[in-house]
Order: sequence, then C-alpha cells, then structure tokens
Amino acid sequence: MSCPICLRPIGVVEVGLPRFGRVDKYSFVSVIRVYDEYAEGLAGLDDYSHAFVLWYFHETRGVRLRLRPWGREDFPEVGIFATRFTQRPNPLALTIVKIVEVDPPRLRVMGLDAWSGSPVLDIKPYDHLDVVNEFRTPDWFEEFFKSLGGLPEWLGPSRR
Repeated sequence: MSCPICLRPIGVVEVGLPRFGRVDKYSFVSVIRVYDEYAEGLAGLDDYSHAFVLWYFHETRGVRLRLRPWGREDFPEVGIFATRFTQRPNPLALTIVKIVEVDPPRLRVMGLDAWSGSPVLDIKPYDHLDVVNEFRTPDWFEEFFKSLGGLPEWLGPSRR
C-alpha cells in the first residue's frame, strides 16, 4: 500500500522531558538533533527568539475521539480536536519553543513537551504572522493552568 502523505523526520529529540517525575517544561532545556542532511537548514534560525517544532507522538497507542482533559471528572468530555492530547488520528504535535542556542546540528530550546526519541518533522520560526492578540479558551483550560501557577512570562499573559 502506498502512503498518500509521506513525511520523513528531519531530526530527533535527543534530550527530552523525563518520562517520570515533575519537571517544569518551560525552564527545562531540550536538545533537538537535526540530521546532518538538514543541518544547514538551521542557518539564520538564531536570529529568532522562538520557533514552532512539529513532532510526532511516537509512543502513543490508539485513537480516542472524546475524552476528559487530564482524566479529570470535573472537566467536560470534549472531542480530541479540542485538546492537545496524544491519541489523535494523526499523532502530530506542535509546540512553540524558546530558542536557547542554535549550534548545528543541535538546537537547544525551552518549552518542548516531547520525550527523548521523538521524531521531529519540521521547525519553523515564530514571527509577527503568528501572534494572536485576542483569543479565547474554555474555562476548564484556564482553571487547569491557574492550578499550575499560570504560564511562563515568555508565553505571554492570559487574555481572559
């Protein structure tokens, strides 16, 4: 059977979030190892402060179309497309990261919520076209992040 959309990783998360224990992903420095054949594509990325990393949930199993976020009974059941959870029809992840260092073939970033070994599919710079000044999120989402003490300053203030 042929693949209608075939993607090849451009690299791998060499140092990702630990699987066990609580770590602040916003201050943890992850390392992405870009494969040699794509390493020159990192040229100029150090002129940006942030980037998008598109990566693959390589260890997810199965698809769930409805769930309660974080398994919490006090949150409403929602569809998978109203979450960022792993059990998706196409287990792709998109994370905005803060660039710490570009040292080809490695990229050091903060805020990446991938485990070591996760395939990286693309890296794109964050720029003015990506800023949304007015947005909304559901109450359960706001409640969850307030319980964590809020978001890091570099992600910007909540708009609620």
